[in-house]
Order: sequence, then structure tokens, then C-alpha cells
Amino acid sequence: MNLGEIVKAERRKQGISQQKLADAAGVTKRAINYWEKGTKHMNLESADKVLKALGISFTIGEQ
Repeated sequence: MNLGEIVKAERRKQGISQQKLADAAGVTKRAINYWEKGTKHMNLESADKVLKALGISFTIGEQ
């Protein structure tokens, strides 16, 4: 499962529209759509904003 699929699954689980998530994350609805479809990949800054808006934390690298 890639990051876009995780975002889509969590967004749907929470009952949030793409527009509401985009507004909360400060990105466009079109960007959310691209990422969820896998058409484009999000950069780390965008990923951080979107995941925070969903209440998800993530760590890159070893712990």
C-alpha cells in the first residue's frame, strides 16, 4: 500500500471529503485526488500536512 492509498483509506474511514481534507491540509482538492490515484506523488512537506490533518504521525528512517 502506498502513501496515497493510505490517505484515501483513512480519509474514507473518517468520513472526510477530499475537499475538506484539502482545506484542512492547505492543499488543493486536485492534489489530494492525484495523490490518492497515484497519478502524482506528494513531497514530504505535503505528506506532513495531509497526515497531520488526518491525525496520523509518521517517522522516516530508523528509530
